[in-house]
Amino acid sequence: MKIFFIISLMINMESFYNFKRGIKYYKIGDYKKAIKFFLEEKKNKKKFKNYFYLGHSYSFVNNNESAIEMYEKALLGKFKKSVIYFEMGMSYFLINKSEKALQNMNLAIKNDPKNISYLINRGSIKYDLGLIESACNDWAKAKILKNNSIDLELININCN
Repeated sequence: MKIFFIISLMINMESFYNFKRGIKYYKIGDYKKAIKFFLEEKKNKKKFKNYFYLGHSYSFVNNNESAIEMYEKALLGKFKKSVIYFEMGMSYFLINKSEKALQNMNLAIKNDPKNISYLINRGSIKYDLGLIESACNDWAKAKILKNNSIDLELININCN
């Protein structure tokens, strides 16, 4: 029984160590190394809780399909939902799936309606989809929430 406990403790320490190293590399922008350590942790744990960080790391190395897969799993955890939906929306947008991107941005804004970055990016996605008036409304809301949040020239060129 003691041997099982010690082995179990060693595996848990290794998982914790992998997570800490993954976060370290994530914070300094070495996403390929971060992915390596997050995947090691995922392999050793019964319940991996860091799908968001793994997804975000995949996104930074332009592997948006894998990022989306990890974000979907992250939604089952306790990470802030609006952030996950936002990042998943951005990943969909980067692989030219603007409809799915918009769906996720709508969910992000539903969870955090006054987030200026979400409004600006949703406006850009709407604009890409040809929903010009709706895009302009999002940009105007962002401007109202924070006056210098968006370039007025962008609004003047695209919305008049």
